[in-house]
Amino acid sequence: MKYDELYIAGVGSWYPKPTPVQTAIDAGWYDDAVQRKTGQVSVTVAGDDDSHPEMAVRAGKLAVRQAGLPTSDFSLLLHATSGFAGLDGWNVASYLQHQIVDGSGVAFEIRQQSNGAMAALPLVAAHLSAGPENGAALITAADRFDLPVWDRWRAYVGLVLGDGASAAVLSRRPGFARVLSVVTESRAELEGAQRASLPFQTNPDPADPTLYPISLINRMQEFAASQGGLSAIFKQMNKALISAVTLAAEEAGMRPADADHIVFPNFGRTMLQQEVLDPLDLTIDRTLWEWSREVGHVGATDQFGALDHLARQGLLEPGQRILLTGIGLGFNWTSAVVEILERPARAE
Repeated sequence: MKYDELYIAGVGSWYPKPTPVQTAIDAGWYDDAVQRKTGQVSVTVAGDDDSHPEMAVRAGKLAVRQAGLPTSDFSLLLHATSGFAGLDGWNVASYLQHQIVDGSGVAFEIRQQSNGAMAALPLVAAHLSAGPENGAALITAADRFDLPVWDRWRAYVGLVLGDGASAAVLSRRPGFARVLSVVTESRAELEGAQRASLPFQTNPDPADPTLYPISLINRMQEFAASQGGLSAIFKQMNKALISAVTLAAEEAGMRPADADHIVFPNFGRTMLQQEVLDPLDLTIDRTLWEWSREVGHVGATDQFGALDHLARQGLLEPGQRILLTGIGLGFNWTSAVVEILERPARAE
């Protein structure tokens, strides 16, 4: 869908200190042969004081400060996450609403896995279009992947899972960037790729060795065996990816290859090349690969985290167009084109 009055007024991110991959290899957590395929050099790992909610608060406050908007302007907060947010029986979105925007508006969680923050964009657009011209919304995303639920090094062979948070402020008033288009594709028939034949549980039990630590690759392989093999699954996934990316670019009046910066999930190099770049006939040089190989795949945070990284490095110039794409288990793909209007101010 095309947009005329949807702007990004601020972005922010917070990632903990990276842990070198060699440390994991030396400890026997990660395989040297796999590392040569992923190209991962480090991954951000949260410390004892880096809870999921607090990382989201840090990123969200940075984005709000950069936007320079009063908290009273915020009518919506959407929080994207892939997993556990610190407590069961509790609403993390309301906590973030309280801590970041002084309780303004309403808040909801978005559970589209790694596509959550990107999938929130059209929801925010619809909300803002129905409100006052000075309205604003905040999208936050955070994830932390810890044992015994997640083995960040082995959950999926093509990537390593990192920890951290990112955020973006959206507004109908001009910001440093304008959202030109957003397109989402969904293939619900592929949801079994993360479910396989596992039975539904009444409560999570991290002590159950048949379920934890979560092995996405094992589930994918079992599902693929009943669907004609992995190649058949990837063919369907590639088709949806191509559709989302090319239509978003087309609605922005460009081709995907015309983008000045291209942002995809923080996959390992082989996975990024085979599952994303090759199907789209794109090269790695304009992606955020060099940054992502130091951070890892941090759930729904990758896209706004990458945009914030570009801003921090002074790599955003007026007139540039950024192509951002999220891929979420389920499966869902959301692609957006953002035009830079001015260099974003920094608010640390």
